[in-house]
Amino acid sequence: MTLLESIVALVILGLAATGFLELFQRVTVATRDTAAWSHAVRVAEFTMERAVISPQVVGDTLDGVRRRVELRPWGTAGLREITVSVEVPPPGRAVITLHRLVATP
Repeated sequence: MTLLESIVALVILGLAATGFLELFQRVTVATRDTAAWSHAVRVAEFTMERAVISPQVVGDTLDGVRRRVELRPWGTAGLREITVSVEVPPPGRAVITLHRLVATP
């Protein structure tokens, strides 16, 4: 094997390795994003259940996730709308919003 063949083989091997490393990096980012979305959904569902049990307007953080609860009367049928908004980390990326109608106590 000549020096030129060795250099060409190393270049090809390096390009292949770079492609695999980029693939691993993208998989890692996708896994981290999925974990952040899943955590934000859990916080939103927990906050919604708490708002149904004890209705309060909340604007704070839970486990590092910003959340906001809004309560509004809905129609004349004795209902109210609960809206929960949760920011997906990192802040400013996306917002998950849940809506629910419940009977006014």
